[in-house]
Amino acid sequence: MSRIKCKCGNILHDNGDNISYKGRIISDKEYFPLLDLADEIIERESDDREKLSMEFRRNIGGYIRLKDVFQCYECGRLAVEGEFGEFFFFTPENHNEINLLDFEPGDRK
Repeated sequence: MSRIKCKCGNILHDNGDNISYKGRIISDKEYFPLLDLADEIIERESDDREKLSMEFRRNIGGYIRLKDVFQCYECGRLAVEGEFGEFFFFTPENHNEINLLDFEPGDRK
């Protein structure tokens, strides 16, 4: 998919990496299988960290389903990916925060 049309008419582009208004959602049911996959790969005896990292990335889809989520930077709506690639829109009660998905590593408060 390359773009999503928000209910307000704004176009959200999905054409690259590191997009400030895009994120992913993982269900609680899939969170622990994700950690189990990480443990399984970490416990393997290998000094090749790059190989282990790439194996984790290749196999993650077999364990969990990450759903895309976008936040419109005009109106603040969240667009959450459904089961078949469609999007469902949710309007926040407070429209003041439009950067919910814009996070820099190390910014934990």
